[in-house]
Amino acid sequence: MRYEIESPLEEIVLKIIEQRAIRHIDLGYKSMWKHLISQCGIIVRQETVRIALEAKDPRGVELRSRNLLRRRRYISQCPSFIFHVDGYDKLKPFGIAIHGAIDGFSRKILWLKAGPSNNNPRVIARYCIACLKEMNDIPRMVRSDAGSENVIIRDIQVALRSFHHGNMSDENSFTVGRSTANQ
Repeated sequence: MRYEIESPLEEIVLKIIEQRAIRHIDLGYKSMWKHLISQCGIIVRQETVRIALEAKDPRGVELRSRNLLRRRRYISQCPSFIFHVDGYDKLKPFGIAIHGAIDGFSRKILWLKAGPSNNNPRVIARYCIACLKEMNDIPRMVRSDAGSENVIIRDIQVALRSFHHGNMSDENSFTVGRSTANQ
């Protein structure tokens, strides 16, 4: 990263306090640093954020460094209530693209496939259809990130749930969120 003049220290600290008060209390210094740069327009170095967080919340820093923070509780109503779908790109430079899905209730792996691509919507849709056929069941909801590889899964889910009634039919049967929040 090229050298840029940091925002004033007072502005940085005030923005950290403000963000922690809003909803970002559990962010570590790297996540807070990314948030400040991308969402708040603050120019700041990681080291500055680390020092500021350590000064403002030494106990939280200690707990995060020991991985003792409590993760939020996740509860799914029943099996096949929600499927979480996502890809893993870290091994792509080596020619391995991974895609998988889990049942949110049991955390059972529904599919975990490695191949040359996890970006092709047709390939991902085949994984989904094979899983649905094998289970002989349709989840009430599917959750994924906003990636283009999930558009056919969304269309399949919406089409299959269009025959059901209630608050989880049609468009309500597919939800999009950040991969980091996927269970």
